[in-house]
This record gives sequence, structure tokens and C-alpha cells, in this order.
Amino acid sequence: MLDTNHPRTDSLSEPPAPVYRVILLEKDGAVASVLRIVVDDDAHAMEAAKAMVDDHAVELWDGLRLIEHFPAID
Repeated sequence: MLDTNHPRTDSLSEPPAPVYRVILLEKDGAVASVLRIVVDDDAHAMEAAKAMVDDHAVELWDGLRLIEHFPAID
């Protein structure tokens, strides 16, 4: 018999973690590469994307929503 008094806590009942896109941009604005990252929320995604900044600018996207643009370090 199924116990309905306790909420389910298996992976099927939990929503999946968001998948964000990190786009590395060349100095001329061309896309160098696109990476997908799985993190809990926008704040963690921003931390991860900012850590990828070097001679490439970095953009962080959630679907069609631009979250942040991080300029390249010169």
C-alpha cells in the first residue's frame, strides 16, 4: 500500500536544476565557444560564468534571457 502521508523525495519528484549557457566571445564579438552549466540558481551561474572570464568576454544566458555580460580582462 502506498503511504500518501509523506511527500515523495526521490529524484522524480524534484524539479531539475536549471541549465544555463555560457558564451565565450572573441574580441571582435564572434562566438568562441558555448558551454552549458548546471547550477542551482542565477547567483551560482553568475559566479561560474565570471570565473571563466579571461581574454574572452563572457555572456550568461538562461534560454532567451541574457543574465549578465562580463567584459574580457585586458
